[in-house]
Amino acid sequence: MDKFEKKFFNTLVSKSGFYIRNFYSESLKKEQWIAILENEKVLYAIVIVENSYNVSLYDEAYRYLKSFSNKNFVINEIVTTDGSYNYYEHDNMLIYSLRDKKVVYSSSSCKLLIPIINEMNITKNRNNKRNKHMMLTNILIAINLLVFLISAWISKNIFNIDIDTLIIMGAKVNSLIDKGQVWRLITCAFLHGGLVHIFFNMYALKILGPEIQYVYGKIKYLTIYLLSAIAASIFSYIFGPQSVSVGASGAIFGLLGAILIFGIKHRKQIGKAYMMNILQVIFVNVVIGISTSNIDNAAHFGGLIVGALIALLLGEGENFK
Repeated sequence: MDKFEKKFFNTLVSKSGFYIRNFYSESLKKEQWIAILENEKVLYAIVIVENSYNVSLYDEAYRYLKSFSNKNFVINEIVTTDGSYNYYEHDNMLIYSLRDKKVVYSSSSCKLLIPIINEMNITKNRNNKRNKHMMLTNILIAINLLVFLISAWISKNIFNIDIDTLIIMGAKVNSLIDKGQVWRLITCAFLHGGLVHIFFNMYALKILGPEIQYVYGKIKYLTIYLLSAIAASIFSYIFGPQSVSVGASGAIFGLLGAILIFGIKHRKQIGKAYMMNILQVIFVNVVIGISTSNIDNAAHFGGLIVGALIALLLGEGENFK
């Protein structure tokens, strides 16, 4: 089964109630898949073939269906082609161009398949767009993971990085910042205290990052992330002077603030459900922070506030102009 056939049949099964069977095709010398939809009176079947309409395959499909059902049949062939569209009209045929990703011919009996093919392409495009907007997020995750592995190697403990290692590598320590080590305000955002700590932060970044890049664009996404991280450290410096602070959660709260601003500005278009999801995520994280020890709530609030302000100041990217 080729890629188009597999995706098309999967879409048929998930969206339209078809089921899939197979039979051996003598004309093609291979197993041939057939999609079937039936009601009390009629059985509707679809086979897929490459390059040209295949009368022998049509006959084989007919004999196969006749072998286990006495209902009336409608059998349609989908012809996939990489080349030119030298088709001829046929009552039970649809031609799909793999090159141009579109239906180039359809008989009347195949018209109902076009929305299914379009849905398949829309899903693919959504996945492609998400993959496109994953690159910067993947880079940020890779940097965080690399720094974590180095700290785990130095600490000789992947589950709990010792505090001395974190301080050596750039944790937020007020007394050291006072001595001129201002760089700790950003390096601390790439350090994590253990495996659980980095897992939850990177999982949140993987979910939020592509959404932020789609809305604000690469440069604004990176700006929001880094400035929120620094702002979180400054809030921690001011309101948690005794704490040794590490983690990307301040920057991630900045991303939450940015997506909150987007939700507020476009609340009429995106609806209440989207806004409620954002608010619930923020609320849950705030409650967890307040009710759990060793969490730098000042950094979280700082990142959230500054991320929202930066997003408000910069505005959305090209996709929303």
